[in-house]
Amino acid sequence: MSEPSGGFPDLRIVPVADLLLHERVDLERVTRLIDRLSADGILKNPPIVASLPGSDRFLLLDGANRVSAIQNLDIPHLIVQVEPFENEKLEVRHWNHVVRDIEARELLRKAREIPGVSVKEGRPEDSVKEEGFLASVTTGEDASLHLFARGGLAARVEHLHALVDVYYRGEARMDRVNHADVAALRQHHPHFGALVSFPDFAKADVRAVAEVGHLLPSGVTRILVPRRVLGFNLRLPLLKSNLPLEEKRRWLAEEMRHKVAEHKVRYYQEPTFVFDD
Repeated sequence: MSEPSGGFPDLRIVPVADLLLHERVDLERVTRLIDRLSADGILKNPPIVASLPGSDRFLLLDGANRVSAIQNLDIPHLIVQVEPFENEKLEVRHWNHVVRDIEARELLRKAREIPGVSVKEGRPEDSVKEEGFLASVTTGEDASLHLFARGGLAARVEHLHALVDVYYRGEARMDRVNHADVAALRQHHPHFGALVSFPDFAKADVRAVAEVGHLLPSGVTRILVPRRVLGFNLRLPLLKSNLPLEEKRRWLAEEMRHKVAEHKVRYYQEPTFVFDD
């Protein structure tokens, strides 16, 4: 086994109640997860959390839907991958949203009507630096609508919800992408209507919204972690059992030693595409 620089990943079993969510969950995905977890009883990928300076709680970075499903199954403890919040390699970026043509028409109309939001015509290649930039809606390769809003962090979150709710809670779901190549998106999304592009959030802002409960829309923040644990395959009955937390943690430590001894741990440094996840 080859290990990444910085040593072995920090896996812990923690109370679910100690996790701070920073974004809303996708109820449809949560429902599907509840069905799958109930059927196979296995949590394949540990959610990723950040240990917060000055706090005993953890900021949930990735896995909000999994955590919500676990909560709905009345499971008190959860295995998580812990990364230090102050780690410079832990970055907050953003997802862009691909919206179908039918929702895009509604989005363009309602975006101009959101209270407190101003709009400016522009182009996709614009580098928008003005204060209060909220998002851009791109309908073609040469036309964008840039949205701006005044106010602090709470107002920004409220305006983001007003924008995303136009299409996110409709009959069709948006697709998350990490680029803004409209030509490629048209090729791979037959019903492409618009690309909604967001600016990055600061790490401190993500922590702030989590601690005060002003959750961001689902699928806006994209967290880049220096490493990611996949395929641990932990059986849920252990987490749901009435065993003391310390005993569950002792079991995890022994299981980790066993996986290493049996050469069941691999580290891949290359960027990876996962199909049929």
